Amino acid sequence: MAYSSSPMIVTQRLDDDDKSGGDDEEMQLGAVTTIAYRPDVERLPSFTEVDADGNGEIEFEEFKNYFNMTEEEAEKIFRETDINQDGKLDRDEYLTFKMRAFDFARAVILPKSRRTQHRKLSYKDQYSCFPPPIFMFTITLIEIGFFIYHAIRLVNDPKHGSIERYRPAPIDSNLIYDPQRRNQLWRFVTYMLVHSGYMHIINNVLMQLLLGVLLEMVHKWWRVLAIYFGGVLAGSLATSIAEPYNYLAGASGGVYALIAAHLSTVILNWTEMEYPWVRVVLFGVFAAYDVGMALYYSYVMELSTSVGYAAHLGGFCAGLLIGIYVLKNLRWVQWECVLWYLSVVALVLLTLFAVAWNVFKKDYFPPTKCDEGILAAFC
Repeated sequence: MAYSSSPMIVTQRLDDDDKSGGDDEEMQLGAVTTIAYRPDVERLPSFTEVDADGNGEIEFEEFKNYFNMTEEEAEKIFRETDINQDGKLDRDEYLTFKMRAFDFARAVILPKSRRTQHRKLSYKDQYSCFPPPIFMFTITLIEIGFFIYHAIRLVNDPKHGSIERYRPAPIDSNLIYDPQRRNQLWRFVTYMLVHSGYMHIINNVLMQLLLGVLLEMVHKWWRVLAIYFGGVLAGSLATSIAEPYNYLAGASGGVYALIAAHLSTVILNWTEMEYPWVRVVLFGVFAAYDVGMALYYSYVMELSTSVGYAAHLGGFCAGLLIGIYVLKNLRWVQWECVLWYLSVVALVLLTLFAVAWNVFKKDYFPPTKCDEGILAAFC
């Protein structure tokens, strides 16, 4: 609905309201509310029905008697509708009255959830600080706390003595993903609490706060939690298959899941977003850079790096699929329903494959180490 309260000149097509069979006519409306023809307004009485004497104008008495109003009510509405204050309503003024009356009735009668269906939904209007984005701040503080704990231990360890930009990693931690201790299942998730060097934790924290808080403000904390932990788990499962002899530390799986979740919400809410293609280009460039660097180091330079590219890819795939499944979709269309079911099927199949590979392909992995003490039960 085109609606504005500012006076302006507009050209509008109106149906021939007197049913005389004439063609629609172009009319100039001066200093009236800008309106557009809407079929729903035709449910209200036509101009000829209210114009009892058929002289082409609605007098005050005709208006009051037809709508069965009190003198005071009719006078107030008639005065507001009579734009040129000539004591009569012409067709343009009466159409304005019908528009206002219909919108008022809708606001009073319809449930709140249906009052805005006629307006185009906007993604930016969904941002809200209630409930506050508690998850990303909470998980970030927990990760920083564990980094400080591990840093103190490493600094006091004679083998290390200091913390550098991207090392050392506390590989003796009971939280890090250790390929020889895959039977300790918590490590597939808790490795996100272990970081290798102060730049590792800084990069992950800044990225997840920037990406995660924006998602939480629209989609709320429980959806972001599912995406984040799903990305962490997918990161370790992907690493266990692609790089079976590698340790894994850091929250990059969750961070890449958040990146992909932004792509998911663009896909689901394309028409409700402003400039959605800009987001797609940014994510595409970032993903191409990351994949390109991984291929360059691995196959061109033939270098081994400490970057967990498999975890990045696993987290990204999980974030994309889980995001399509759990994130808000402001307006469903048929192809999005199909995409929703396909994402569920793909997520389940990939997860089952990764779990089955870890369970049944034991000869693919390094020999299992057994710990002493309480952890010996997990050998």
